[in-house]
Amino acid sequence: MIELAIVVVIMGIIAAIALPRLSSASENAARNAVTHDRSVLQRAIDLYTLEHLGTLPHAGAGSQEVFVLRLLARTDEDGNILEQGYLGPYLSTVPINRINGLATIRRDGAAAGANTHGWRYDTTTGRIEPDHGAATGFKEGVVTDAARVDVTPDQVRDALKGVLP
Repeated sequence: MIELAIVVVIMGIIAAIALPRLSSASENAARNAVTHDRSVLQRAIDLYTLEHLGTLPHAGAGSQEVFVLRLLARTDEDGNILEQGYLGPYLSTVPINRINGLATIRRDGAAAGANTHGWRYDTTTGRIEPDHGAATGFKEGVVTDAARVDVTPDQVRDALKGVLP
């Protein structure tokens, strides 16, 4: 009986050590995913800028949708979204910020951390940052691979209809 009590106490000590580490694992994974996705977004913006001879993807974009579509669709050297464009696409989807659960990109405005969108793009520097605030908690369960699209394929097709001859 004493041996059983000792085993139960040892298991309790191990559980007390392991549970706090396991509970923060999903938050650490979300932070790492945000860091990775920010890097992917920044590389897409940088590659667009390089292939368009120094022109950032927001330059001349009449709307937020055009800015995002320039990263998701094919373009020509002037940034026109064309089905037969030979540059891009630079992203397959806009990733969700796994901290706040949003997959939208805002241009400028309040500093990153306002928690109004998934990402904040600075048109002056061409840098993208996660937009979740420091007080924003990890939202477990809001992110699924099926929810990773900000602009749907139908929206891309509709946008291409407006620019094709």
